[in-house]
Amino acid sequence: MIFKSSMRAFVAVAIATVSFGLSPASAQVVASGAAPLPLAPDVAAIVDRGTLIVAMTSFDNPPFYSGSGKHLEGIDVTLAERVAEALGVKVEFNRDAETFNDVVAKVALGQADLAISKISRTHARAQVVAFSEPYARLRHALIFNRLKLARMTEGRDIAEVVRHFEGSIGVIENSSFATFAKERFPHATVVPFKTWDEVIEATIAGKVDASYRDEFEIRKVAVDRPDASISLRTVTINDARDSIAVAAPWDRPRLLGIVNQVIDERATQVTADELIALYRASTETEGGH
Repeated sequence: MIFKSSMRAFVAVAIATVSFGLSPASAQVVASGAAPLPLAPDVAAIVDRGTLIVAMTSFDNPPFYSGSGKHLEGIDVTLAERVAEALGVKVEFNRDAETFNDVVAKVALGQADLAISKISRTHARAQVVAFSEPYARLRHALIFNRLKLARMTEGRDIAEVVRHFEGSIGVIENSSFATFAKERFPHATVVPFKTWDEVIEATIAGKVDASYRDEFEIRKVAVDRPDASISLRTVTINDARDSIAVAAPWDRPRLLGIVNQVIDERATQVTADELIALYRASTETEGGH
């Protein structure tokens, strides 16, 4: 399948999946003249089961993950496969969760070993799960209704308008950015919507002044809706970062240690530019069918 092969090629180049350098997964530590050392209990449970259960949302989120069954692929899929390889087990994806918070809940309630689903680290989520080191750090960004922004600025510096923003901001309900918006813009009116498409539609229509999410998702709008640049304007917030990480049960430190080691073995963190290149490649290939 053209889409599958091209996505794998782009992912390999962008995030250097070929350079993880993992040792044979089934190997155990053996002291001189002794039997293999026992595995840590939180790792042994997964090894005995033979599968690593990874939670993802029910909806696709390319280039992090998209497809189904044997055709499921993307950055997060590759990361999950590498962690399973390190443990010497197969990976099984649980895609019942309807929201990102639901994915975190799968781990907190013991229904999945890990959540690898473009999950943002937040203070609230960190109270119920443990997070890995981030494998992507994306700047926060706003996409404004161009006419609304022009009225708000009227000669003022855009940075000042954003810093003291008092308008309305559209976000996905129960998402990390619904929380970030209240923290970052305490005087703004935060308006939740069920889906990101609804947020963008509301911004284009002027029902809200701006949409708020990470820079990758904001830049994706120009790819998906090239004509929208007439009515929208993007503003990146340089002093705020969205850390994308793996969620693990708080009482599985050895499992989390393996996840961090796999992440650390990457050449670099994936960047917004690389994500956009991957996303463009996926949409162009799909359009070629």
